[in-house]
Amino acid sequence: MKGLSTLITFQALISTISGILMAEMSFMGRASISLFYRDYSILKYWWKTALILFAVQLLLIFVLWLSKTLSPRILHIMICLILLGGGAYLAYLMYMDFTTTAHRLLKFDFHLGGYLIWVGWGLSCLYFLFIKKKRTFSSLNRLNNDITTGSDPTEA
Repeated sequence: MKGLSTLITFQALISTISGILMAEMSFMGRASISLFYRDYSILKYWWKTALILFAVQLLLIFVLWLSKTLSPRILHIMICLILLGGGAYLAYLMYMDFTTTAHRLLKFDFHLGGYLIWVGWGLSCLYFLFIKKKRTFSSLNRLNNDITTGSDPTEA
């Protein structure tokens, strides 16, 4: 598919920026992770966070690519819309968490890094929703045979 490498590069950039922003949490957040919430200690290191976020984005791209290549068009559209809606819902839940719980004490940079994750998610879904499927060699060969024989390919 045209532009897939650009999408992957863009996702790597978004993941790196998100990882850097999320590592710039407030002193209160860093102290809480160090003392109480050791499961989230990975968020203190930007490169570990960026790698995890990039792996999730690559998994999403792989699922959408499989959907695009193996399933009928209507099913692929439904999958894209479900993943896009799910991402929007999870972004809303993240917003609610960042504004109503103790996570509101984290800095704006941390919140922005979290929101960028969902921007990347949405852009991947929109990319696969609107990109055209590349024609295969066999379909081009069949079209060429139909043109040279003078038959109408819609009559089959």
